[in-house]
Amino acid sequence: YRADDALWLFPTVYKYIAETGNKEFLDEIIPYANKEEDSVYNHLKRAINFSFEHLGPHGLPAGLYADWNDCLRLGANGESSFVALQFYYAMTILKTFAEYKKDDDYIAYLNEKQAEIEKKIQELCWDNDRFIRGYTESGERIGAAADPEANLWLNPQSWAVISGLAKKEQADAALNNVYKRLNTEYGAILMDPPYHAHAFDGALAVIYNQGTKENAGIFSQSQGWLILAEALCGHGERAFTYFIENAPAAQNDKAEIRQLEPYCYGQFTEGKASQHFGRSHVHWLTGTASTIMVGCVEGILGLRPDMNGIELSPSIPKNWGKFEITKNFRNKKLHIVIENPDQKESGFQRLILNNKELETNYIDFSLLQDENEILLVL
Repeated sequence: YRADDALWLFPTVYKYIAETGNKEFLDEIIPYANKEEDSVYNHLKRAINFSFEHLGPHGLPAGLYADWNDCLRLGANGESSFVALQFYYAMTILKTFAEYKKDDDYIAYLNEKQAEIEKKIQELCWDNDRFIRGYTESGERIGAAADPEANLWLNPQSWAVISGLAKKEQADAALNNVYKRLNTEYGAILMDPPYHAHAFDGALAVIYNQGTKENAGIFSQSQGWLILAEALCGHGERAFTYFIENAPAAQNDKAEIRQLEPYCYGQFTEGKASQHFGRSHVHWLTGTASTIMVGCVEGILGLRPDMNGIELSPSIPKNWGKFEITKNFRNKKLHIVIENPDQKESGFQRLILNNKELETNYIDFSLLQDENEILLVL
């Protein structure tokens, strides 16, 4: 098993229910992979239990075979900060479902356990201006600021924000670090500096040339998480910059460099340490499209549905003076006009729904008609 396998279920189920409003899905009975069956809700509870039953020496989720990064083997009892942040986020989502189920005892249990995990992540993984990548099963700290190589990793910084764990000052420091150290004209590299002479035994990325694949390449899927993280912080300029840098359609004037079809994302683009900086590889074999879509739709455009309605929180370039969105939301048609008279990256002054001004930038589903005219002023 990979340590992150079951944890992807939580944002997936949440986004499905938030978009469709189908809360009854939590009670749908589906089989497990090998035997027995249970409700979706209980599947998720069992997934949380799996992580709690497989903790490493510091009390963070154990590394097992690997996490999202196949080339980072921390050991079966190593601990990944990326997975720990996913685990923290999963508990936040499950609490939302537990509230709907009125599962009060389980909410209290999750509150207690999540606070413990948060404390451990903060104490063990925050290193002045970044979140480290994790610990090997022998206790070696990976991704610390003092490391000669691979001392800044992309995914822990973005997921610290997405998960809601990072405090504002931590989020700003970590994302500033990413922008200064990892960003390139083709997107943000996975880590820096590349492995070369100081790789630990589980750093399999060292087999690749510097700037290639997991050894400081630009992974397309990770750009979507970074776009979303910047947008959640209200950094519209950076969010859109990261989108454009890695967007295939924005690179048609660099076709001889990119060398990949202009209509699809590749798995990765060679990073700044490579002799072939900007060349993209492995078309189609990537989860990028959906990740970028979430980053753009929920992040930049700010369409953020939840169990009971939708929040409108665009995070855009300052020079976007006005734009319109048409969205079908649970069989309701939304025509949304966003005006930005003061050239802001994010914010909220007024929200008018069908000629009625609301107090916040959140629209409860019960307020929607079949067709809706919405004006949001940043």
